Amino acid sequence: MTSITPTATPAPTLSVRDLRVGSPFNELLHSISFDIAAGERVGLIGESGSGKSLTATSVMGLLPETLTATGSVRLNGVDADLLTAPDRNLNQLRGNTMAMVFQEPMTALNPLMRVGAQVAEIMTVHHTVKGRRQARERAVELLTQVKLPNPREAALAFPHQLSGGQRQRVMLAMAMANDPQLLLCDEPTTALDVTVQAEVLGLIGKLVTDRGTSLLLITHDIAVVAEVCQRVLVMYQGNIVEDGPVGRVLTAPQHPYTQKLIAASDLSSVDDRGRLHTMSMPVVATPVVSTAETSPRRMPTDAAALPLSPAHRAAHQRIEADDAPVIFNEVTGTPAIRVRDLSRQYRRRGGSVFTTAPIVHGLREVSFDVAEGQRFGIVGESGSGKSTLMRILCALDQPTSGLVDVLGQPIKGASERQLRNFRSQVQIVFQDPMGSLDPRMKVRDIVAEPLRHVDRAEARARVEAQLAAVGLDADVMDRHPHQFSGGQRQRISIARALITRPRVLVADEAVSALDVSVRAQVLNLLADLVDEYQLTLVFVSHDLGVIRHLCDTVAVISDGRIVECGPTGDVYDRPLHPYTRQLVSATPSMDELARRVTA
Repeated sequence: MTSITPTATPAPTLSVRDLRVGSPFNELLHSISFDIAAGERVGLIGESGSGKSLTATSVMGLLPETLTATGSVRLNGVDADLLTAPDRNLNQLRGNTMAMVFQEPMTALNPLMRVGAQVAEIMTVHHTVKGRRQARERAVELLTQVKLPNPREAALAFPHQLSGGQRQRVMLAMAMANDPQLLLCDEPTTALDVTVQAEVLGLIGKLVTDRGTSLLLITHDIAVVAEVCQRVLVMYQGNIVEDGPVGRVLTAPQHPYTQKLIAASDLSSVDDRGRLHTMSMPVVATPVVSTAETSPRRMPTDAAALPLSPAHRAAHQRIEADDAPVIFNEVTGTPAIRVRDLSRQYRRRGGSVFTTAPIVHGLREVSFDVAEGQRFGIVGESGSGKSTLMRILCALDQPTSGLVDVLGQPIKGASERQLRNFRSQVQIVFQDPMGSLDPRMKVRDIVAEPLRHVDRAEARARVEAQLAAVGLDADVMDRHPHQFSGGQRQRISIARALITRPRVLVADEAVSALDVSVRAQVLNLLADLVDEYQLTLVFVSHDLGVIRHLCDTVAVISDGRIVECGPTGDVYDRPLHPYTRQLVSATPSMDELARRVTA
């Protein structure tokens, strides 16, 4: 009789056991344990403050001195525990056996070094190539592998000369230079446009699969994990509350927090009042680790296709026929915003005394109307011209040619005196509230700043009422911006914008930097306030999903031109222009992802 010897289970690439991280005041990570097998792609999701980045920095040995870690973190083939290993040993592992891609490449890259030299340095420091010349050639090969345009020329560029997506590709080339066993990616696509995000995620998945590298992908967006990973860990308040295959967790989440996180991620899922689902969790989370397969939630069937609106199809036909200028969303009567043949040109800095600086076309003969009370979305990638258009609508920039009329006020050539009343009627909410709020001012002064000719008592009363309208208590008035979360700071920005009772509100990427749950809260708040104050809303974004939820009409802008405009449902469900179809296909859909991972 032949005996069968059981095959030994291969050792995991990464093994984390009972990891606890704390400060002198409290514990931040509570007994975290998980493994990542060789070649396995694992996602780690949760909101800001849940402990995701602390987990990654613990593995890399990059915790600040104010924090202490206990437990064990072991890497296959390395005898020492990474939590207690000396820095000298960890320096030999970082960039070689394990590597990390950070969220913001501009702060991780050396601004004084050319990117090719930075990629080559990773190899020369760890002596994985024979000499500097070979390292430079290998750097160009790596930049080619991450699909950086003109890699030999890009290698000679400095970080500030590359786009955000290109810088992230450079970081990925540096991380993969020495074929690490383990790659950690901390929010690598949060600041990227949807199309660039899709490209970077596809690139990460291909590189780690081709090389057999284990991956830990950290993000707050489960749709990002579903694109790349096989397994997902869900973190809440320093605990892992769920662990399982992506398909099971996405379609049949077990823990209440996971259920709410997925619901908040789905911009197509609303309650009876049309509001997005938000998070509401108990103070203490009970750790739950489940890999059991359960019945997936039923996926909705596709709605019957509806005919396109005549205006949407007619405008697209005029574009295809290359007829003279198309006026998008033309309304009867007097519109709140009227734009005709708007162009904006810039002279690029640089050149020499004997050459003329080249002209950059920010906007090209744009024409459209926005009706009073309409929710008008403007969507496009970085560099498409949407922020230039937003600045002109708010009289923060002047057009080169064309007509812009907002609430009866011509923008071109208007003096600051003429625009004084206009600025109280047209307000703006910026993408980064930390950058738009004065860190030296208290909240009460920030919100009251736009008020003119109002005594102190009335100003305080109006500030208190406005803060209440955005869901903040009066006791926040004496605090400074750094004492708030990102979502709270954005609420303060909205309160400041609405304190003058404007008629037009312009929002520039107002939710792109927020967690999915906070995003849902802010979008619900904006929708309620637009209805309550009867505002005309112009919402600028690169995310067509956000635009679809909030706006009734959308204009798609590319290379300074509007390429498609119409009712949001028409443009999203039945896009006519190739660029719009590209944007729609790059926008993650929870239902589509669920069908894909369970197929």
